[in-house]
Amino acid sequence: MEDLHKELRFAAICTVVLDVLLWLGALALHVRGFAFPLGLLLGSAGMLVNLLLLRRTIQNAVYHGKKRDMAGYLLRVAIASAVMAAGLLFEQVNAVGAVLPFLYPKLIFGILSFSGKKPGKHD
Repeated sequence: MEDLHKELRFAAICTVVLDVLLWLGALALHVRGFAFPLGLLLGSAGMLVNLLLLRRTIQNAVYHGKKRDMAGYLLRVAIASAVMAAGLLFEQVNAVGAVLPFLYPKLIFGILSFSGKKPGKHD
């Protein structure tokens, strides 16, 4: 389970880096105001909470043999839906900025699995 903790820490660091890069890219495209960075912040927080809840589900499966956690799944879907709805309903939150961080784990862990490296391991 220590590997999960290292992967979560790595994902959090990568999330901050990706948020900064996207914000700088948005500034280069003349996207002004606080809506986009606020959307990134909200989306990143929702994504990291989803990863924490997923970690708990995995721990329950490993330690307690609990194969299905429908309540945990529904909670993760509700969090993602609430973040996306906030991006669509409130003009202070950019919808694209709120949704993009939910794609980060696929990018981060996809690149890691393709490269064969694991977070926290030093060569």
